[in-house]
Amino acid sequence: MALYTGDKWWDDKTVAVVTGSNKGIGFEAARMLAEQGLTTVVTSRNEEQGKQAAAKIQAAAPASRVLYHQLDIADPASVDRFASWLREELGGVTVLVNNAGFAYKGNVFGADEAKVTLGINYAGTRALTEKLLPLLKGPARIVNVSSRAGTRSIVRSQQLLERLTSAASPQQLDEAAEEFVSAIRAGDHAAKGWPSSMYGISKLLLSLWTAQLAEQLRGKHVMVNAMCPGWCRTDMSSGGGTKSAADGADTAVWLALRNPDDFATGGFWGERGGIPW
Repeated sequence: MALYTGDKWWDDKTVAVVTGSNKGIGFEAARMLAEQGLTTVVTSRNEEQGKQAAAKIQAAAPASRVLYHQLDIADPASVDRFASWLREELGGVTVLVNNAGFAYKGNVFGADEAKVTLGINYAGTRALTEKLLPLLKGPARIVNVSSRAGTRSIVRSQQLLERLTSAASPQQLDEAAEEFVSAIRAGDHAAKGWPSSMYGISKLLLSLWTAQLAEQLRGKHVMVNAMCPGWCRTDMSSGGGTKSAADGADTAVWLALRNPDDFATGGFWGERGGIPW
């Protein structure tokens, strides 16, 4: 299936940023965007790996401009440096694909580990996005790579679920994140209705915040959506997925290139279709 079949609304000056794009789904998303002719910014925590990835993408899309900049979304100083560079070097951004994420392997579970997981997948993604909001150039798109592992069904308490889904501000989601970590530390997270999935809660908070951000930016020609790439053969799955990384990136890029006349915001997507979460 073609990524885009209508008249292209972008050109070679349209800037796309993909976080965590040195490998896996992020790499494939950046490659696809570069091959579509957008100026594409590759980012990663590890600078050497990121530069190597950018070189591979440039070779795959020789007619496009591919740039690299180091970025650790969990490090406020790194986020500040990246935002300053983006403003000075490129003047802004139209497409932001928030792909950078983290999950512990195996049965690792604990309060400190939960804090790290939520700090990257939810808080780090939010911090970067909020920093880049003043740099958005319409018709802008924000695509947050979330997961079906973080659907509402993982929450075991109806009262807790109602509180989470009725949260009207990011600050309320921050409070919920702190409660989750504290409950794990106290050993009573299950009794309070929390699941034993640090990754799942981090992605649920990300999806809930995506919906909040979509409402915040409604009327400003910005599409904000979350998507699940599916179980892909990447380092995060230890290569055990059923889909390729390119297949996983497909819906993210499809949302990023969506026709402005086909406006959709605040949704949760998978395999190019809306999915319940």
